[in-house]
Amino acid sequence: MTTLIFVVAFCVVAVFVYMARYSGRLRVTQTRIIDAPIDEVYVKVADFRHWGAWNPWLEHEPEVQVSLFGQTDGKGGRYAWNSERIGFGEIENVRMIARERIEQRMRFKNPFSFRGRGTWQFASRGGKTEVTWSMKGRVGFSLRAFAQTVLGTIELDYRYGLDRLAGLLEPADAPRYSLTYLGVRDVPASRYAYATYRGPLKRLREAIREGFADLRRQFAEHGVQSGGEPIAVYASTNIKLRTTVCHMGIPIGDVDVGELPVRDLPAHRAYVIRLQGSHAAMDIAWYQAMQRMRIENIQPDQRISPFERYLNDANTVQENDYLTELLIPVRQIPVPGP
Repeated sequence: MTTLIFVVAFCVVAVFVYMARYSGRLRVTQTRIIDAPIDEVYVKVADFRHWGAWNPWLEHEPEVQVSLFGQTDGKGGRYAWNSERIGFGEIENVRMIARERIEQRMRFKNPFSFRGRGTWQFASRGGKTEVTWSMKGRVGFSLRAFAQTVLGTIELDYRYGLDRLAGLLEPADAPRYSLTYLGVRDVPASRYAYATYRGPLKRLREAIREGFADLRRQFAEHGVQSGGEPIAVYASTNIKLRTTVCHMGIPIGDVDVGELPVRDLPAHRAYVIRLQGSHAAMDIAWYQAMQRMRIENIQPDQRISPFERYLNDANTVQENDYLTELLIPVRQIPVPGP
């Protein structure tokens, strides 16, 4: 028994020593030019009564009950939410310089424990407004080893929040995007000819356009007709290295395409989210799709690769009208009994 106690104690100490190697400190900064006067932008951030329209942390429960304390557009004003679905968050204004700077205290309990200081800076740029949203803080001890993962999620949250803020203020024809959560859908089996891209994620969008164009050229040379919307299948992705192996495919049904490589996509069920707008927001769309699945406790099926389906031709429509569906294969969801 003494030996067992010693082993357990040693393991506990080893874990604490390992976790102590990580500071857990986080720093995030995101900047965006918003096509609106500085007064209008400042008010949307300074007054917590406006946060419900763009707060990125309420994306998956926009109707959650929020609490407002004190003067909502002044020092000491607080804004908080709490639910089993999206967790707890609280933000407090601690220092404000009108039209220039806002400093805030931030506290989150779940989905992860985090405390930090947020800073907003505003600068007029020829009738537009440059907005910089920064944060520095520290995650809880138990999450220190995962601080970089938490950092990545906060960066995407900040980007999405600034994009939504801009969408409230900019002209209707300004570049924008929207996300629609379509839920779990049946995906029929298909067969597609494809080209492969291996390389950095930052070149992927350009490579996909070039890949589809090359496939269509080869289809024309062989007299082959497309059997559906083009797809981009993510065979593997290394988030740490920011690289991917992606198959750019066009469905062909049972048509013979000669020497072109061909793959089969099996019938399955997938969680589907629709992105309308720029493909530059694709990483945010993937992130939000995974967040929604986590909240709804939907497990991905890693035996089948996730993919994008392009519902219209980016060469023939305006960027704000691009329609793309993101499909994440999921495990079989049991059907409730009568």
